[in-house]
Amino acid sequence: MGMIRSTWFRDLFLDPPASAGSGRAIAAPVAGFAASSMLLACATQTGAAESIAEATREQLEMAGIYAHMVDFHDLNLALLERSSQVLFVVSTTFDGDPPDMGEAFFRSAMQHPATLTHLQYGVLALGDRAYDQFCGFGHKLDDWLRASGARSWFDLIEVDDEDEQAIDRWHGQVACLLARKGDSGPAFSPSSDHA
Repeated sequence: MGMIRSTWFRDLFLDPPASAGSGRAIAAPVAGFAASSMLLACATQTGAAESIAEATREQLEMAGIYAHMVDFHDLNLALLERSSQVLFVVSTTFDGDPPDMGEAFFRSAMQHPATLTHLQYGVLALGDRAYDQFCGFGHKLDDWLRASGARSWFDLIEVDDEDEQAIDRWHGQVACLLARKGDSGPAFSPSSDHA
């Protein structure tokens, strides 16, 4: 699909650039990822978000961070409450709606703020500027996370129709956080109780 250049690992992890091909500087996060593990949550309709999430998982694991990847069918509040760091890669359908796999989470969890003050996160939102609510579900997710007390490492990144420069900017932000990763203990506690 050509969403990630073949040199992304060298360009974005070994030598994080000041800008990732978009003309916009990548903001250096004040703190990096915890050194152990990461929850990576994906909501896709056509598969584009899943492809980017898989590339992100590869980027994390090449840097020694275990990435537990789930789609929104399996995402719930209990899982978020057990996690301290999450990366979300989500698409939007029609005019600001979640993809089909995100509908249940949107209805069950996102109608009211939760208690997620322990959580740090980043959001990549895919959409199409032809619609009025461009990247609408990604923005709704980001607003809900902030209202729930979660702290974002960086501003939400919007992707218009799989724009490679925006995707490169995402990988650049991940690379900056990887470069600052610390040893802060477990960030995700796998368990069999998926509520």
